[in-house]
Amino acid sequence: MGGGYLLIILVLLVVTNGITYGASQLTSDGVSYQKNGETITVTKALDDLINTSLTKIDELEAKAKIYRYAELVDVVEIGDYVNYDAGKWSTSKTKPESQGQFGGYNANTSKNASVACYEETAPKYQGWRVLSKDTNSRTVTIIHAGQPECYYHASGYSDASVELLNKEAEQYMNTYAKSARSIIGDDINSLGGNDLRNIGSEYWLASKNGQYHLYMVRASGGEAWSHTAAMGFRPVIVLKSETLTNGKIKDQFNNDAWKLI
Repeated sequence: MGGGYLLIILVLLVVTNGITYGASQLTSDGVSYQKNGETITVTKALDDLINTSLTKIDELEAKAKIYRYAELVDVVEIGDYVNYDAGKWSTSKTKPESQGQFGGYNANTSKNASVACYEETAPKYQGWRVLSKDTNSRTVTIIHAGQPECYYHASGYSDASVELLNKEAEQYMNTYAKSARSIIGDDINSLGGNDLRNIGSEYWLASKNGQYHLYMVRASGGEAWSHTAAMGFRPVIVLKSETLTNGKIKDQFNNDAWKLI
């Protein structure tokens, strides 16, 4: 490695000073050359160039986020995309029309994609994003960026709907997943008004308001409660502790997403 840096420095000095000298002139005491009858020593210039080269390399690595491997929890930020793959649907289901039904997707389509429960409020995003991270447990929690299916909640079934929403999330687990659940009110309260919350479509929270209502998020991002309707469902996945990454790639939706290894 040291020889590589010296070669770089030699080229820089030739360009800067217009003077040619051999590699044998590079000594631990410095480099000297003759100019207009004077001997000029460039030890400090050499040291400066070494330090500058090392600094530039560090800066480039930081800007590009280049990692041989790293724990995901140490490099991701809230809202980052993660190249998590929940697989494909094996069957087709129409949009739900009665209590406890899920649907709105076609066989052989990706569970990472989004569906529209109502055409006028189709989700803006697809894939998976970081919802939160915990450096103590070394875990990262991700959420579907949009909504992969629809759910019908009817009046009077709040307890049942909360249980069904959390159970449905298990369909999205793969080998990287530690646990799964539905998005809840506490998740929303921590997000403010960003695009993790406001996805352009209405979706349920697995948080009830009495016997009849579930809390939900409007297409504009505002929170409310409702019953007797089909709206989006958003699964949440807690990844296993110490999950690794080796940098970013393009996911199937062309998002810059952290690759899991």
